Amino acid sequence: MKPRLPLLLAAGLLAGCALGPDYQRPATPSAEAYPEAGKGGDAVRAEWWKSFGDPELDALVAKAFAANTDLRLAVARIEEAAAGLAEVEGASLPQVDATMVSQQIKISEGGFNPNLALNGRVRTNQRAALATSFELDFWGRLRRAEEGARARLLQAEEGRRVVGLAVGAAVVRAYASLRAAEVRVAAAEEVLAAREAEASLVAKRLAVGAAGPADVAAAEVARADAVSRRSSARRVRAQAEHLLGALTGQPALVIAPRRGDALRVPAPVAAGLPSDLLRQRPDVLAAEQALVAANARIGFVKASRFPTFSLTGSLGTESPDLESLFGPRNSTTALGLGMQLPVFDAGRGAARVDAAVAVRNQAAAAYEQAVLNAFREVRDALVDVRETASAARAADRRAKAAREAFRVAEARQGAGQAGPAELLVARREQAESSAAVAEVRLARITAQVDLIRALGGARPDTPAKR
Repeated sequence: MKPRLPLLLAAGLLAGCALGPDYQRPATPSAEAYPEAGKGGDAVRAEWWKSFGDPELDALVAKAFAANTDLRLAVARIEEAAAGLAEVEGASLPQVDATMVSQQIKISEGGFNPNLALNGRVRTNQRAALATSFELDFWGRLRRAEEGARARLLQAEEGRRVVGLAVGAAVVRAYASLRAAEVRVAAAEEVLAAREAEASLVAKRLAVGAAGPADVAAAEVARADAVSRRSSARRVRAQAEHLLGALTGQPALVIAPRRGDALRVPAPVAAGLPSDLLRQRPDVLAAEQALVAANARIGFVKASRFPTFSLTGSLGTESPDLESLFGPRNSTTALGLGMQLPVFDAGRGAARVDAAVAVRNQAAAAYEQAVLNAFREVRDALVDVRETASAARAADRRAKAAREAFRVAEARQGAGQAGPAELLVARREQAESSAAVAEVRLARITAQVDLIRALGGARPDTPAKR
């Protein structure tokens, strides 16, 4: 046992080292704050779509999460990565195999055998054993493999969050588009009714000579435009409904129309600091984990060029008779230390190291690009939120003025101070202003969703306060 002691001590001393570079997050461009960010705002909720206050939308999002094929694929990737990590972790522990052999061997009578008495005889042998093998991780090859496998698991988990954000955003956008289209359909029907009444007035004026063919043609063009706008709004609603059916796994989905106001706009969300994106946004985190795995691969490949040491051992029993197989005098043992050293590979090992370094450099560039793209998307979304809020205020003022103009026109017609044409114009303007409010509201909701997605949603381990 003494000759083996120095080897075991060397194994213990070398077990702490690992070849290859240790991971360090690369420096990326950043900023202290977003120039477009306003003051205040709520933190992003874990179930952020519930801030719209629509139970039907909540149910659609839940169905989409349960039925979406992309999400199921992402979950399967997580399970695959977890199994890969478990396999790599198991490689660092001894493997024990049980064997049992029963065989008959006949020695050739014509062959050379120093013991001629055995020639031509049939020999029976029974053997049972437990064998183990264990690689001594001198150079950190197994530890680098485990580091890379764990990074791939984290990458898969962040990939699922990316898909989850995309699915939730798609459902909210489609639902908001559907509800906004309903308002536009109602407004288009109101405008069409006013255009038809105007065409009827022009026809009556033509009959008494107060209007000409040009007036009739203009009225018909206006009426046809109203029909086209109604058809366009109906088509948008139908397409949004069909998209929701595809997202939720319900091809025959039918959503009951609503009358009145569309989906409400939730309170603005806080943008936070640019540095938060490195810990918050799933695609950035996934890109970083891909970099961690690529960095660990360098150490794994480098360690493969060094000697590999393994301990092997077995404990068993052997006997010519099955009845006496486990007798006290039939035990067998074996203990060994093996080494494998690559001597000449024509440069293939060095090429694999160079390739691993190149892959790491690619992953570093992809990570930096993901960070820059995240900053850009947040700033774009903040501008959209700001400008759509400004447009919404203007649309609300227009709608309020249009309602007042319609009220005045009704009062003037009731007092005999204005004819029906003035009331029809006010009626059209009121309907068109309500459609404009719905369109701007849809743009505001889309901007809000884009901002939530650009910020990465809420981390599942740190849910936002409600």
